[in-house]
Amino acid sequence: MANGNEILRAIRLVLDSKMRFIAFLAIAVLLFFGYSYLLSSSSLNLSYPKVALGLNIYSLAISIVISAFLSLSLVMNAFAFANGTRVGGKVGLGAAVASIVPSSLCCTSVIPAILAAFGASTSTIIRVAGALQGPFATYETLFIAASIGLLLLSIFLVSRRIFKCCQVKR
Repeated sequence: MANGNEILRAIRLVLDSKMRFIAFLAIAVLLFFGYSYLLSSSSLNLSYPKVALGLNIYSLAISIVISAFLSLSLVMNAFAFANGTRVGGKVGLGAAVASIVPSSLCCTSVIPAILAAFGASTSTIIRVAGALQGPFATYETLFIAASIGLLLLSIFLVSRRIFKCCQVKR
């Protein structure tokens, strides 16, 4: 079982390369702007004054945390794959999907646009979109917490494998 020092050493090993660190930052910034856009329509963003990019402090913090963790998970998984380490991609993929789905389906035009593309009438779009988006809005905080937890699990698992395979010095 990996402890905190092993995880930090694995992260340091991965981000020591200038190229991987730049990739991490570039992915994190792109994800941050994507999440900022999605969370600007979130129910979490309805209260409290806006501090940046039309987001309140909670939505801004969530955007930063999820984009940083997802970027780190992607870069670490790419490193592990490049070094021949078999990494459980299902957790990483599940974390990515879980971190994207709630914020993109709740309170945005994604579902109505998909329904319109399939030729649904306005009344159908209003009825179906509300029924589909309602549970995501109701449980949005739980979905976001779960996605952060899955991203942390993904980082933990890939760190453990990097630590074992790459002989990170103690």
